[in-house]
Amino acid sequence: MPDRSQRSGPRRWTRESFLPFRLEALTPVFIGSGSDLSPLEYVIRQEGDVYALHLVDAAAWLQAAQDKADIRKALDSGEMLNLRRLMDEHLDAALYSLARVAVSSAALAENLRAHIKNPGSLSKAEVQPLPRSPVTMAPYIPGSSLKGALSTALIDRLDHGGLRAAGRDAYADEMKRLLGSIRDHSMQALKVSDIPIPPGATRIVAAAEARLNPEKPGTPKTPCEVLPPAASGGLPLYGRLLMDAAGIGLPGGKVLSFADLGTICKNFYEKRFREELGKFYQLPHLAEVGRRLKPVLSRMEKLDPQRELLLRVGHYSHVECVTVSENAPQARKGAGKTRTLADRELPFGWVVLCRCEEAEYKDGVARVEGAIKNARREREQVRAVREEEIRRAVEEQRKRAQAVAEARAKAAEEQRRKEREAAEREAALAALSPEERAIAEVAAPDAPEERSMELFARLDSLEGDLRVKAAAALRDCWQRLGKWQGKLSQKQQKKVAKVKQLLGE
Repeated sequence: MPDRSQRSGPRRWTRESFLPFRLEALTPVFIGSGSDLSPLEYVIRQEGDVYALHLVDAAAWLQAAQDKADIRKALDSGEMLNLRRLMDEHLDAALYSLARVAVSSAALAENLRAHIKNPGSLSKAEVQPLPRSPVTMAPYIPGSSLKGALSTALIDRLDHGGLRAAGRDAYADEMKRLLGSIRDHSMQALKVSDIPIPPGATRIVAAAEARLNPEKPGTPKTPCEVLPPAASGGLPLYGRLLMDAAGIGLPGGKVLSFADLGTICKNFYEKRFREELGKFYQLPHLAEVGRRLKPVLSRMEKLDPQRELLLRVGHYSHVECVTVSENAPQARKGAGKTRTLADRELPFGWVVLCRCEEAEYKDGVARVEGAIKNARREREQVRAVREEEIRRAVEEQRKRAQAVAEARAKAAEEQRRKEREAAEREAALAALSPEERAIAEVAAPDAPEERSMELFARLDSLEGDLRVKAAAALRDCWQRLGKWQGKLSQKQQKKVAKVKQLLGE
């Protein structure tokens, strides 16, 4: 047991304690946030040739959309499966998106949407996200996960079977012997910062389980958000280590430097990588994965432990990488017979922390922070543009409705005017003699040709001024109908000639 009377004093953080590094992801990295995204927290949209998952402000959307009958009904009745379908169909991502993540394949995106759209689906259609800043909504790699992976390799280096021999009852005492008490724990001499990830740098992938026996199907896994390998492009990511100026002191007086940690991590993790490569990825049904891992193995072989730390972090690191060599893993029976792969292409979690100059670190962090700010600004601009489009659409709809209302009012007024004129005309006609009425009807601007023919037939029976008035009414009517001049039938020519004679033309 360590001597408690010889507790270490306050940690000494100096300029030399500041160890900036660049994170190099060799394979996809997934570290869970502690809670899964349900379809009431995201929507998937096709954007050109790609699909994207949008984390959304569902509460704001529900507040704005609750007046719609189908959404109100789903809310009132608690029909969450129907509500998630309505949300997928109607939510405007431009207005309510909080963050956007590309989906690695159309097949994965369509599969999730198919479950969401089907109220009878038994799938939760959940997605496991990376941790996110609640302020910027940018994902990040927790420093605690990196420190935990470092600790595993260190414990493996220090343990020589004591943990296994101690059993559960004396396990805590044995850990205290290796690293000290909680108050004097050796790893307090090391702090690891979180590593922010710029928006657009992560992907939603399928987590697929592969077995040693290809005939046995793998257990279904929830899709997850990953940091893709550095080789896939994107901004480099940076973090920092703070190490006590005296190094990491162990019970008994031994002190570890960064280079010591580099050697310990390389020995622990490279050994497990090679064992996994030989056990799984030389098999015929997983040989393509093995071919994809050749550059990863080459990178490990060239790793400089004086300046670089090899780690395996996050979910799906598998039991071998979280268990020390001489200890029995606390895992279910049959552990070590499966691997979980990202999109069936690569295993999860292999990274290298590469020490870098302070200037590179500052420039890299500034670029990532700038990308996060730009993404937030672009999202706000997209929202503002969409809000303006909606405002204009509403205004245009209002104008169209007003124009329709005005046109209807004008048409109604015109109809009333015509009805008044018709009534007045009818009243005026009623006061006339039958002959005068017949003349007035033909003189009307909407008189049909049949009326003019009827009046012409009565022309000889009229006398004096009535005959002249009838002739004038016929002339005006036929001029309006195109029956006065031009190409006319012989019969009509005779009628026109007679009217002209009566009018003295």
